[in-house]
Amino acid sequence: MKTAVSYSSVCTQYDRLRELSRKAAHDSIPDVVTNKDGMAILKSTVSLGGLDFLAYKTLEEWEQSGERIAQWDWEAVRKSYRNHPKRFELSIWHKDSTLCGASIGRPTYSGNKLRLDFIEANPLGSPLNGLITDIILVSSRVYARAIGASQLRIMHPVNERVRDHYMSKGDFSYNEKGNFCYQEL
Repeated sequence: MKTAVSYSSVCTQYDRLRELSRKAAHDSIPDVVTNKDGMAILKSTVSLGGLDFLAYKTLEEWEQSGERIAQWDWEAVRKSYRNHPKRFELSIWHKDSTLCGASIGRPTYSGNKLRLDFIEANPLGSPLNGLITDIILVSSRVYARAIGASQLRIMHPVNERVRDHYMSKGDFSYNEKGNFCYQEL
């Protein structure tokens, strides 16, 4: 006879996996990295977290910037994903005060693929310019493997330039029919 698992314990289990994926991503960052402008950034000034109140508040401020490539409604995204305990979520901070990037996604319904549905870098720029996608990919690959996914998908690139950027990140292919970049894990 199977024992029923509470929703709360399932949420806790996946919270731990998300935290472990963020730790693995942070551990993989060299002690000093160079952003796309050639500026040296200390690993100790980079922190990775979930999408909490402060992250969503900052994402809402991005919506007002007028500088965004895609006009996502992060409040609607938050409401849509909050009841997905297996969701992937990541916020990337510099000196715990500047939100540099964010991502959220979920496993496919079959559970064997992880979708990254939203990826956004700070539209006003940040000290981590050019590093956001790399950090998200490391964290999401670790999380995908932890949940048993065999493929990582970046869904609906907002334009050809963004799609090409994702494709440049190694071993990605593009599914034109589904409009996603994917990588076998």
